Amino acid sequence: MPQVSFNGHKFTLEAERGETLLSCIRRGGLKAESTCGGRGVCGKCRVTAQGELSPPDDDERRVLEGLPAEVRLACRARVAGDVSVSLDDSWTRLQAASGFEFREVALDSPVKRALLPEKGRDPAPYVETLPFGVFDPRLLNEIAGWNANSSKPSAILFENEAIDVRFDAAPVLGAAVDVGTTSLSLCLFDLESGENKGCSSALNPQTAYGGDVITRIDYCRKEREGLSVLRWALIEQLGVMLDETLGPDLSRDQVYLMSVAANSTMLHILAGVNPVSLALAPFRPVFLKPLVVEAERFGLPIAPRGRLLLLPGAAAYVGADIIGGLAAIDYRSMPPCTLFIDIGTNGEIVLIENSERLVATSCAMGPALEGMNISCGCRAVPGAIDTVTVGDDMEPRFTTIGDLPPIGICGSGLVDLVAALLSTGAITPGGAFSPDRGAKFAHRLRAQRYYLTENVFLSQKDIRQVQLAKGAAITGILTLLGEAGRSVSDLRQIIVAGSFGYHLNPESLKRIGLLPENYSGPMTFVGNSSLSGASLVVRNRDMLNDMKRLASRIRVLELGSQPGFSRKFISMLDFPA
Repeated sequence: MPQVSFNGHKFTLEAERGETLLSCIRRGGLKAESTCGGRGVCGKCRVTAQGELSPPDDDERRVLEGLPAEVRLACRARVAGDVSVSLDDSWTRLQAASGFEFREVALDSPVKRALLPEKGRDPAPYVETLPFGVFDPRLLNEIAGWNANSSKPSAILFENEAIDVRFDAAPVLGAAVDVGTTSLSLCLFDLESGENKGCSSALNPQTAYGGDVITRIDYCRKEREGLSVLRWALIEQLGVMLDETLGPDLSRDQVYLMSVAANSTMLHILAGVNPVSLALAPFRPVFLKPLVVEAERFGLPIAPRGRLLLLPGAAAYVGADIIGGLAAIDYRSMPPCTLFIDIGTNGEIVLIENSERLVATSCAMGPALEGMNISCGCRAVPGAIDTVTVGDDMEPRFTTIGDLPPIGICGSGLVDLVAALLSTGAITPGGAFSPDRGAKFAHRLRAQRYYLTENVFLSQKDIRQVQLAKGAAITGILTLLGEAGRSVSDLRQIIVAGSFGYHLNPESLKRIGLLPENYSGPMTFVGNSSLSGASLVVRNRDMLNDMKRLASRIRVLELGSQPGFSRKFISMLDFPA
């Protein structure tokens, strides 16, 4: 059988003739990005391969135009004999999330330490004299074995039930987690002092199996072990992130609570619940209410008797990340007619009419604004172009993350670039390039590609992806306003959430028409409000009940079923003139 080797790794795989390199990479426990789920359209699973492979077809040649012959798409290249493969892991080095903000709440965690009193000489059953419940026979046995000569024990309580007994004074910890479609964020807290012990962020490893929730649901549907593969990839990465924050002085067995905010698909996968129904009409989730499970039953990287707490959601595509975000901004304190929008692959939008009346929707913006489905797009990794301006001389000026040589353009840079070219007239409202903008522009416009550098360009197809994303968002916004009998002039405030949204230029968002261009009120960027919401639950036991009440108050509109939606969406594709 053909042998497939991976440069930098000390093993080879036997492969079936006709097996794709992407399949070989996954079987070897390695990763290659595949945001389209292996359909050969995103162009992100590029590898350098030498040996006997099937020749590239027309689609692969089109995606890899201008690149050396050794560069192949792992999802299209099929093994015909022995092959050597080199992988690039730069796509996994996500820029650390910033903009995480705390809302102050009283420290009253659902997990507490309670010192066990001396047993004394009372003949009554000892545990039945305690002011909390002890129902686990393992704990009864540990308490029975405690004698006066041993260290003084304390019970670890979850909602007034003992879940463990400790014979040390080590800090009791809790972790708050945001599981985004693209990125993961985690913060660790001392539950007795409230101190933030550190935060960590990473790329969601599930991106190797699809860039959006639909491709991952499809992976679960098509692959017999798909759900398990995605779930364990996530759990292993959370373990790595937790270890980073724990450092050398703390340990996993001190972490007794992990609260998770995420969209409904991510929560289903983490819970080991098949998410297929989320992609099929009527898009019905298996669960939306909070789930609490024992860590050792789920193989979580925290104390075995600790608890995993999944936050509540409102609908299949208005999930716990939005509920957590609304709690984090204290939605009840917002002025009437406030718009809350989380910009990402799935854009979620909530119109806060008042504390009792909220209407929400979601729109499929696609991964373009996260650098995906873009010819030279990339995530916010070192070397990504993140800001762009174009002066009257038509020369582009840009910055890169880490001030490194440019390797691609991430979402914030993409929005800036399109906005700048619109403002100079280099792109028409319909999205076409205008080649008559002078010699300097014409020099950079080659074969319907605008080149920022010799290797980084914006194509006509890329502009179309931005139009689709912004069209979906503004259609959702205007639909919510119309449903409430409001107009843009009624908006008192716009709040933009998400670690990605934190880096966006508000004027660029209005220039491309993703947000209403005639809105002139305050615009606030709150960063990763989903993580902030998960942190509230770790630090204050009442916050979960608040979120459950909030989820029940939100009325969710399904955009596709609204009268005239398709017509309105198509009318919103053009950029503002």
